[in-house]
Amino acid sequence: MNKGISNRNYGKRQSLIILLAFVFCVLATIFTLSQSFADDKVRMIEGLIEDVTPNSIRVRGAYYDITGAPLLNASDKILTRNDLKIGKKVGIFFKNNRITSILIYEDMVE
Repeated sequence: MNKGISNRNYGKRQSLIILLAFVFCVLATIFTLSQSFADDKVRMIEGLIEDVTPNSIRVRGAYYDITGAPLLNASDKILTRNDLKIGKKVGIFFKNNRITSILIYEDMVE
């Protein structure tokens, strides 16, 4: 008789462990998916060029590696590195923490 009671308790414990493992797996999957969707977000930093080096520009006090990043104007015309000058306003676009493009704003007269 004690053996039957102990088998039932073992079955309940085993079911509870399986349920908790399932819940943990579901929560871990939701967290992982939410992180991957968050990483796909596009972000942008906008500011004035403070310094230009052969491979980077400094905007808002931080240097950004511009190697391989397309330089564009507002009309999507491709510009050259010579268009990167101190004092020019730029927008640096990122996806997954990598620069996807750099928008060089036209000089505006106020």
